[in-house]
Amino acid sequence: MKKKSLLIASLAFCAGPALLAQDMEIPQIPAGAVVRTVNCTISSERTDFNDIVAVASDLEFGENAPDRVQFRNLIYGTPDYNFDFQIGMYYPSVSEMIRRRVADGNNGYGRLGIECGNAAVVNNAVVYPGDGLNDDSLMATTFCSVNEGWTMRGAFNVLQAGAANVARDSGNNTMVQFWTQLLGGPINPPWDFMLVQVGTDYEELAQRQDIFREGYRPVAGDNRGGVGRTCSRWGLWRTVTVHANN
Repeated sequence: MKKKSLLIASLAFCAGPALLAQDMEIPQIPAGAVVRTVNCTISSERTDFNDIVAVASDLEFGENAPDRVQFRNLIYGTPDYNFDFQIGMYYPSVSEMIRRRVADGNNGYGRLGIECGNAAVVNNAVVYPGDGLNDDSLMATTFCSVNEGWTMRGAFNVLQAGAANVARDSGNNTMVQFWTQLLGGPINPPWDFMLVQVGTDYEELAQRQDIFREGYRPVAGDNRGGVGRTCSRWGLWRTVTVHANN
C-alpha cells in the first residue's frame, strides 16, 4: 500500500503582535510529552473504527504501556491520507519511551487486526492546558512554518498569549499544543511545527472554530496579522482515549 506522510491541516490561530516574536533568553520550545504516532489500516472489510476502539479498550495494558493511548479517525483532511486511523502513544520522555518499548517486546498491533506504517515521534509542548479531555473528543490540526524574522519560540509565545486571550474573552478553554518533530517522519518537511487544538468535548472545539469564523482575533491592533507563522489547511479528527494511567 502506498504510504504518504501525514500532511493534515486545521484552523489557523490568529494571535499576537510582533513584539512577542522574539525571546532571546529562552530560545527553545518547552519540553513536553513525547508522542509516538503511527498511521494504520484495518485488515478486515467487516471491521470499522468503532470496532477497533472497542477491542483496544478491552486490552490489558501492563506496567510498560504508554501513559496514554489515543486512536484518531480523520473526519476532514487531505485526500493524500491513505490510512484508516492514527494511534498516538504518550510517554514522559524519549528515554522512558525506549525503555518501556524494549521491555514490552513484540507486543504489537496484531491483536487488533490492523497493519501500520512507520512511526514518528514528536515533542508535544502544551501552549494552553484547557480543562482536560473527555475520552471521546475532537482534535484539529494544522502544519505551520515560521515566517522570516521570527523564531520557533516567538511563534510559541504568540500562540500562548492568544490562547489565554481566547479563554478570557470567550470562556472557551480548548487545549492547544505545539508539536515538533523528534524522531522519524518526513525528511526535510516543508513545515516547522504542528499546531494542535483538542476540545474537552465535541461542542468546545466546534465553538472555537465558530469564534474565529465570526471574526474574533485574540489580539487587537494593527499588528494582529504578524503572527509569525504560515499554516496549511484544516484537518479534523475524532480522538478516542483507549488507555490512560490517570
